[in-house]
Amino acid sequence: MAMNKRTHSIVLSMILSAGFLLGSLAQSDVLEETLKQESSNLSSAKKSQNKIDVIYDKKSEAIQELRITKSEIDQLGIYNRQLMAIISDQQVQKLSFEKQLKDIEVTQRGIMPLMERMLTMLDQFIELDLPFLLDERQERIATLRGLLLSSEVTISEKFRRVLEAYQIELEYGRTIEAYRAKNFDGIIVDYLRLGRVALYYVGLNSSDSFAWDQNSKSWALLDGSFKAALDKGIQIARKQSAPSLLELQMPSLGEVK
Repeated sequence: MAMNKRTHSIVLSMILSAGFLLGSLAQSDVLEETLKQESSNLSSAKKSQNKIDVIYDKKSEAIQELRITKSEIDQLGIYNRQLMAIISDQQVQKLSFEKQLKDIEVTQRGIMPLMERMLTMLDQFIELDLPFLLDERQERIATLRGLLLSSEVTISEKFRRVLEAYQIELEYGRTIEAYRAKNFDGIIVDYLRLGRVALYYVGLNSSDSFAWDQNSKSWALLDGSFKAALDKGIQIARKQSAPSLLELQMPSLGEVK
């Protein structure tokens, strides 16, 4: 009987232990399941956070792109306004250029005949002037006439050259000059030009000297006493002697000093 009680006690103890063990196992399963659920929740939360981070990054990029786009739009607006101002100014310049071209055409129609008349007048003046450097001066006129017909030379350059010819002729009246050339007989002589007042020549191998008579349009033989003065004048013109007073004879006008 005592054995039965003890056995019963042992059995009861074993049942309680088993129950406790089963309870512990059950709690362990619950804890494990809870941990698994928590881990799953954490994983889901992490995924959600990653999605949120991705969305935030995309939103930040979109905002940045929007700012850049807005800045570009503002710059394009400024550029467009500047471009419109430039186009407007170009239109004004275009109208101005068109007017200038029309004015140039009108000027060209007037200046070409003017230059032709200027050359004709200069040519006539040379014919009436003292006969010095005739070949050079007439060749200059002929060259300018050909220049007026050239399509490769601008109007302004043509006009400049014509004015230059006038300037050269003007300088002749304010200078003295000595040069060597052929006379009307084809003999080499020394010429002396005193502005446009007088023109002389002296033979190289003779003592004869002549002065141009503008009234008769011919050469007049000078008195031999003026030969020394002419030689002195030629030296002065060639800068071979210092300037000094000369006493020379002029046909139809007598003597001049």
